[in-house]
Amino acid sequence: MEASPPICTQCKKPSTLFITLVAGGKAMTYTCCAHCPCAMTSPLAGSLPSQILGIKLDIPMPKIHGSCPSCGFRWADFERTHRIGCPQCYEAHTQDILPTLSRIQPGISHSGRRPQPSETDLKNRLQKAKTELAEAVKNEDFKTAAALRDQIAELGTKVSVK
Repeated sequence: MEASPPICTQCKKPSTLFITLVAGGKAMTYTCCAHCPCAMTSPLAGSLPSQILGIKLDIPMPKIHGSCPSCGFRWADFERTHRIGCPQCYEAHTQDILPTLSRIQPGISHSGRRPQPSETDLKNRLQKAKTELAEAVKNEDFKTAAALRDQIAELGTKVSVK
């Protein structure tokens, strides 16, 4: 008995092109006839066969020692670009980030401006102003104490409003 010729996976006509994709230890064979769009006649010529055939391959990213598990960003990438890849990079590269941040800025907590201060920021600023007010009164610096009193009153309204 004669074997029947392979048929096209798209239109079921006799095949002229055979593509075998190997990924994840599995081999998948696809066939294509002369009339169907495939790797030879596709406008995507030069692309991967899996893209042309519309096959989503699940290829795991290799785990690189010292890289972020979320985005694969390495500390060497930071040293080259001076940018972090994603929010999880801060946890993945904690040992390297903390000394670097302490060299770049005073302290490791954010001290710059934000579009809208959070409730925690306002409470921290209020507590700091109260501490400075007590110190100013103790040192009899009444001009600074008056400015701090006004700042405390303003911060008190913002904290209670939110």
